[in-house]
Amino acid sequence: MKAMILAAGLGTRLRPLTEHTPKILVPLAGQPMLDRLTAFLVGRGVSRVAVNTHYLADQVAERLLVLAARYPRVAFQRFHEPDILGTGGGVANLGEFWGKSDLLVWNGDIVAEVDVRALFAAHRSALGGERPLATLVLQDRPSNSRLVVDAFSRIVGIDSPRRNRHQIFIPPQGQTQTLAYNGIALLSPSLRPLLPPPDHSYDLIDALLAVLEQGRPLAGFNMGAGFFGTTGNLEQLRGMERAFEQREALAGAFSEGGGICVNMIEMV
Repeated sequence: MKAMILAAGLGTRLRPLTEHTPKILVPLAGQPMLDRLTAFLVGRGVSRVAVNTHYLADQVAERLLVLAARYPRVAFQRFHEPDILGTGGGVANLGEFWGKSDLLVWNGDIVAEVDVRALFAAHRSALGGERPLATLVLQDRPSNSRLVVDAFSRIVGIDSPRRNRHQIFIPPQGQTQTLAYNGIALLSPSLRPLLPPPDHSYDLIDALLAVLEQGRPLAGFNMGAGFFGTTGNLEQLRGMERAFEQREALAGAFSEGGGICVNMIEMV
């Protein structure tokens, strides 16, 4: 199974912690965020990990060598961006790493108790057998930008005061609900040719909305009441550290040896 950790951000909202340290290496409860995300993903069957870099990239490259020694059965590949490409351009820049298999994309400032096996199963069976181009991890939580999902888990529109967009792209079937995007998505290889080329910076969610506007299928995966948090700014980082202190299972899931090590062969 392949995954990409989006790690090229500048981390301006985490200053002064990021003045000499890239955002992805800022410690969360004593361990670099990159280490914690890698532990979680490897523990759930990921065997190939892509990491994009930009700011203080040499430090990330050195840390990847440490992780490669720690997880000798996992292949790590770094994609450096001299000019930052955003979450969408970074994914499009993967080229043949993505290949012909599904790709799990994880924002590098997100911790979430996602059932990865259930996510893959939902991606394979969503929309009544019609394979979605992407399945986005969603949750009913406070957010000023939400996606509209119908009774069959199809993403049909957006309700976003922050983006000043309130639009239904596809006629919904059954009752709808609005859910927040958690910065984690499972992408089908058939999405690759539909993404803009990686010659400029753009957000993945904007590219996905453009695909949706064309009538292409996207699905939502509601992760329920599982923990979600971000290290986006100093206050959020401190809140995450308190959560790790109070929730042993959460801290363990994002620590070396804390994964469930399930057999994911059928999901590759």
